[in-house]
Amino acid sequence: MGVTINDVARAAGVSISTVSKVLNGHYSISEETQERVRQVIRELNYYPSASAQSFAKGSTRSVIVLADLGPNAAFSNPHMFEIIAGLEETLRARNYRLTLCGAQSSTACEMAEEFISRRSADALAVHVSVMTHQLAALLVRTHFPHIVLGLPNFDSQVCWIDINNVYSGIIAAAHLAGEGYQRIAFLGGQDHDRISAHRLDGVRQGLEDAGLSLDNQHIWQGDSTWADGHRMARKLLSREPLPDAVVCANNYIALGCVSAIQERGMRIPGEIAVMTFDDHPFAQIMEPPLTAVDIDVRGMGGQAGKFLLDMIRNPNTQVQTYVTTSNLMVRQSTVR
Repeated sequence: MGVTINDVARAAGVSISTVSKVLNGHYSISEETQERVRQVIRELNYYPSASAQSFAKGSTRSVIVLADLGPNAAFSNPHMFEIIAGLEETLRARNYRLTLCGAQSSTACEMAEEFISRRSADALAVHVSVMTHQLAALLVRTHFPHIVLGLPNFDSQVCWIDINNVYSGIIAAAHLAGEGYQRIAFLGGQDHDRISAHRLDGVRQGLEDAGLSLDNQHIWQGDSTWADGHRMARKLLSREPLPDAVVCANNYIALGCVSAIQERGMRIPGEIAVMTFDDHPFAQIMEPPLTAVDIDVRGMGGQAGKFLLDMIRNPNTQVQTYVTTSNLMVRQSTVR
């Protein structure tokens, strides 16, 4: 016969109820007692029945993540998987499982409705890439525990968490102004790209704080691709006066920008400085390596997990917040 919960309780010198609470992640048990029980569980190789736990609690102890997992998702949206990794790490520490489900904006609401009606999970995490008005209405109407990973591009009452990209832009501008650059340019995404738009707002604000301004002719917008980064940089460098520094909204734009600058025969940073946001996937390996404002997206995922656990205990919890964990990685591309 296998090890039972009674055996664990006896060996740990606690009640069966205490062992059950430790297994279910209750906060009422002291850390010392929790660790003692977990140690006994490891020593006895005790594996509780997940189905029995769920039935007893009326809980699945699981969270479903809805995200766009289409072709090349890891390249087009590398942050998404780091966010999910941070989320999973926090949930696992409380004995929750994470299930990742591929969705599209056209199917996410129908999938969420089925998960909620079947009680397939205790909470949902929805990546902003598949967020819609219809899905927002469902989540608000049902009061189902949820968190949207990223700021939706429309106003709603859903719970969301995001990085403060305006603050990241301020950091970028402050760095360049501190290095003595005067004419700053910005290459970013289209108007609907809210991350790029917020970074642009931050750069503009940071320059104003330093007594500088961002000239409209030095702001270029396009797709977040190497090709458009290259195109925008070529246009930028074809007009006088030339900027002495360029801020790129992401690594893909920066890669195209650096290529265009080098094709023109200009030296980085001798004749023009370049910096970007995010340390991955290219900032560290470009020539020269680029100064970057990096953001702790894994930490954002971890914080999202903590919010979800709170919502599971109290479904009326409302969260709409930015987390600010930006770090300036200074490299050769901006240092004079």
